Amino acid sequence: MFLFRNNAHPFCCRVEPSSVAIMKPLQPLSTVFLLIVSIVTFASSTIHEKEKDISSELGIAALALTAEDYASSVQRSDDNDGGGTSRHTMTDAAAINLAERSPRFEDASGHANVTVQLGDTAFLNCKVLDLQDKTVSWVRRHEQELHLLTVGMQTYSTDSRFSLHFQHPNDWRLQIKFARPRDEGIYECQVSIHPPRIYTVRLIVAVPSVEMVDDHGRVIEEKIYKTGSTIELKCVVSKVPGPTANIMWRHGLRILNYDTSRGGISVKTDLLPYGAVSRLYIANASQRDAGNYTCNISESSWTTVVVHILNGEHPAAMQHGQSSSSERRPLVISMLVVVMASWFFMWKCSFSR
Repeated sequence: MFLFRNNAHPFCCRVEPSSVAIMKPLQPLSTVFLLIVSIVTFASSTIHEKEKDISSELGIAALALTAEDYASSVQRSDDNDGGGTSRHTMTDAAAINLAERSPRFEDASGHANVTVQLGDTAFLNCKVLDLQDKTVSWVRRHEQELHLLTVGMQTYSTDSRFSLHFQHPNDWRLQIKFARPRDEGIYECQVSIHPPRIYTVRLIVAVPSVEMVDDHGRVIEEKIYKTGSTIELKCVVSKVPGPTANIMWRHGLRILNYDTSRGGISVKTDLLPYGAVSRLYIANASQRDAGNYTCNISESSWTTVVVHILNGEHPAAMQHGQSSSSERRPLVISMLVVVMASWFFMWKCSFSR
């Protein structure tokens, strides 16, 4: 519409007839304008709905974060805010819930020490809660190297003494047969998350001390008894993880602990905090009782003493006779030297003549 000022009447306006004709073509433009506004409004609402969906998906994805990711994100937010209140969408209760649902070890300390006796079987326990679809592996750490032992239920060690024995419901137990001193060291139970969860076990192989001693505690290698006397042998076991009653006595290859064929044989064992003292008694000794006697707690920990049985002669007399004989040896040697020197002197004199 066009307005024109009337010169005759300054405050009045009139409408040109042509303006009425011009208004009709403007009606389609208004329709187009309204159509564009409607399209923009619809597009804005659609984008807003998609943003809400994306935000929902992001919220669900955020719930999949582990407790470590949550804590690290909060820490980074605190650093960016200069120590101020961190801005995060997860509540503390949600973080605790995530930590409870993620794989973790039943032993919260994260480490353990295991002591095994030389030659015995070692069991290294690793109890994992909420493992879900993750995998448990055992590795041995030697200095800066890691040696893979097991993955899941499969054993990858070339040493047949190593194997995995799962104990229901959650114990991924590593078994080591016939433990040796070289088996000592650090073993790691790892759960395949990022970063991996690690449970450390230190294995200690105790090498026992087994000694045959006399009544004064001195180590002996042989003992002498008269015929008809009672043989008494004392074996001291020490440096073992705990009290042990598994002490075997042998005469040659025959086990004496449960021998009833001869009669008069008895074994008494006193337990100690880290070992034991075992005594073997054999009544009415005879020549058939002479020989090697062995005290052992395993195939790799043992000691032997030789028992002599004398007919009629007192052991002290035999020892005295041995001592007298040994004392006479220097005198005999001196006499031989004198005789040979005299002979050489006489031979020298006769040769000079």
